[in-house]
Amino acid sequence: MTDNNKKHSLDRGDQYPQVGNFINYHISQQLVTKADVARALNIRPKGLTAYCKRDTLQFAVLWKLSLALKHNFIAQLGEYLPYRFETIREKALKEELAQKEDIIQKMEIQMETMRELIKK
Repeated sequence: MTDNNKKHSLDRGDQYPQVGNFINYHISQQLVTKADVARALNIRPKGLTAYCKRDTLQFAVLWKLSLALKHNFIAQLGEYLPYRFETIREKALKEELAQKEDIIQKMEIQMETMRELIKK
């Protein structure tokens, strides 16, 4: 009989990144202790240590960790997906960039016209 509690992790270790490693690495790179992070999450330090050893974590836990550490773990993990996803902010920035490039192009044409007028 198969243990249904860990069905998601059977034979899939190479298909997704180990979430606990991300968290442990990020905490070690910050000027913050695990005890401080655990306090911010309102959990015991042993609970945070357990998170750091886990292959997977619930979305709510990732969300809380992202808020406590001011780091977007969800987006970081999304970068490992085999396809590219464009966020709403990225779409807005692309549109803004296209508008600005259009303005720059028009201004360059105006500058060239002015230069030609000055030469005459």
